[in-house]
Amino acid sequence: MKRKHPEHEDQRQAPKRPWRPAANQSNERWTERPDVAGSLSPAESEVEGLYHSQQGGHDAMHSPSDPHAIDRIVQSANLLERNLLLETSLLGNSQQFLDPHFQSTTTTTYNESQQPAFANPSIPPDISNALLVTGLTPPQEETSLSPFQVTRGCDLFFTHVSPFLPFIHQSTFQFSQATPELILGMLSLSYQYGEDPDLGDKEGSGVSLSTRCFHQARTMIASEEASTEDFSYNLTIVQSYLLLQICAMMYLCGTDSAYGLKMHSNMISLARASGIMQPRPKEPSASTDLDSLWREFVRAESHKRTVFAVHQIDALWYQFLSIPRSISHLEIKHDLPCPEGHWSASSSAEWAHRRLVANTSGAPVQYADAVRRFLSPDSDLSTLPNFDPYGAINVAQFLISSAREISGWSTMTGMLSMERFGCLKNSLVTLLPFIHPHVEPSISTHAAMCMATWQTAMLELQMWSPSHTGGIVGGTMDAMLSQSTALAPTYDFLCDVDTAKAIEPHVQWFLQYLDETLIPDSEAPWITIYAYKVFLISWQLVRGGVSGAMQVVGVADGDFAGAVSWARTIFERRSRWRLGQMILSCLNDLEAHNDT
Repeated sequence: MKRKHPEHEDQRQAPKRPWRPAANQSNERWTERPDVAGSLSPAESEVEGLYHSQQGGHDAMHSPSDPHAIDRIVQSANLLERNLLLETSLLGNSQQFLDPHFQSTTTTTYNESQQPAFANPSIPPDISNALLVTGLTPPQEETSLSPFQVTRGCDLFFTHVSPFLPFIHQSTFQFSQATPELILGMLSLSYQYGEDPDLGDKEGSGVSLSTRCFHQARTMIASEEASTEDFSYNLTIVQSYLLLQICAMMYLCGTDSAYGLKMHSNMISLARASGIMQPRPKEPSASTDLDSLWREFVRAESHKRTVFAVHQIDALWYQFLSIPRSISHLEIKHDLPCPEGHWSASSSAEWAHRRLVANTSGAPVQYADAVRRFLSPDSDLSTLPNFDPYGAINVAQFLISSAREISGWSTMTGMLSMERFGCLKNSLVTLLPFIHPHVEPSISTHAAMCMATWQTAMLELQMWSPSHTGGIVGGTMDAMLSQSTALAPTYDFLCDVDTAKAIEPHVQWFLQYLDETLIPDSEAPWITIYAYKVFLISWQLVRGGVSGAMQVVGVADGDFAGAVSWARTIFERRSRWRLGQMILSCLNDLEAHNDT
């Protein structure tokens, strides 16, 4: 039986790396060279090649009907990582990893005239030797990231990724103070949203650079050893794990998902062991300088928001893959996140002004206490202080997970607890005013993520996941999407009049959101998955003859071929990303089912 808390398992002993000097001392901390300990060895090169299999390989490895798939892929990641560190050969295990497909690219020479208007002048001119991204197929090629690539990548991150992962503060972020793992983690996500400027924005070059950044960061972070004496460094590593596992699970997908699941386990263990789940005691400071106070606030708030992001991702893997949650909401000892206006202030003066004019009410409330208040029918929620909707998202994620747990319990016992479901529904209704319902989803991506999470929670109360109640534990988003598509024709119960009426407003919200969002370039990847699952519900309603099922987006009753055609248009807008490509493939399967 797999342990719920992986930190109790035997820990891998990695060789300890020397502590990195400050940025102004040397650029050596960024460099991975063949002649230095910690650089890619022949064994690592072997790992890189072996771990990139073709699609056929991971189809067999991650069969959605195999409940042990998750254990096997994590064990494979452990084996590869251990051999990487011990410099041993993996040729004996190469049968499960087919031919490598990643091709290295050569970076063009950086031209100063190419520097964009948003370039950060604080990046030193010799930064081209700072971050080295190693090619994954022999012969090894080292490609140094130019200032243009790093600056463009950070700009892309704060434009497209930060809206749904708001824990790195843009105005105070300093490249020179960040660890290479964090920078590479940011770039692994950001270049999913833009092309490589050093290759003239060639189509597909961004995804290639993203993949290389991911694997270089993965190699670096695998050889790190946590230092319980350096809280800030451990927090940065947790942030790096968070970004990298999202890249692996939601963008690279396939066999790279094994890395993501391993990183998730390591992240939770490190966060718990380092005390990151609790706020840091405030150190007495004699400084009354406004800028110093602002930066101290930013550090504390970034720490808090990182914990909420960890909690959200832990809940998402449970929802999508039925992997048991690794952390409890009771472990989170942080207050709810501050209002968005305080966090987004671009200067200490703006921050101070917004705090002064804010209509604050109520004392700070810890997250666990807030959950209890929303669950209690007698709580006075007017006493809650103003807080960022990101906190409300985490409350909604807790309620979604609770609904999943109740459905599993009901399946096991054969007993249906309407009282529990009623309590969750009332809590979600009470939570709605804190989700910003008055902001149109097409105007703000943040608002869209809030509402999409809430609408998903309401749907979870009305219908149970067949894969979850069937005990299927997934290992990849590929398998999960295929499984959801295969099970969609079995949703006959949705055509029941009462069920269709109960889910109608939530389904129609998603359909309108998808129809109106023409450029989903800041959409969280899990919202794409939510949306596809809702479309499968809509398709079944149309197929079952439910009146007006998709009329809100112009699909006539009974026109299930038209429903698939509409969905193809919608998800082609997301075809830049691997999730969008997989969904389009699933639509082909659904279309084939229409013809039968």
